Amino acid sequence: MSQPDAIKSNKSPICDLEATTEWLCLDSIAYIAECLEACNCADMLTDLREIFPRQALKVASVKVCQLQRQRIKKWLEELNREV
Repeated sequence: MSQPDAIKSNKSPICDLEATTEWLCLDSIAYIAECLEACNCADMLTDLREIFPRQALKVASVKVCQLQRQRIKKWLEELNREV
């Protein structure tokens, strides 16, 4: 039985959906920002990157407190090095 490519290459999939107006509405951005605030490790950030479109995460990230943005930036750097 073969493993999915993402597991074999140790690369986590990233959501490739376009950020539609529904994703970018205030309620959606507020919810995504809450998820980012609750994020407590790189693995959880990986999960969020699989769920939410990249542009929506980017827009929501500016709503997150400065300290959490710094943590997220550090985790992103770690995740990008793993690729």
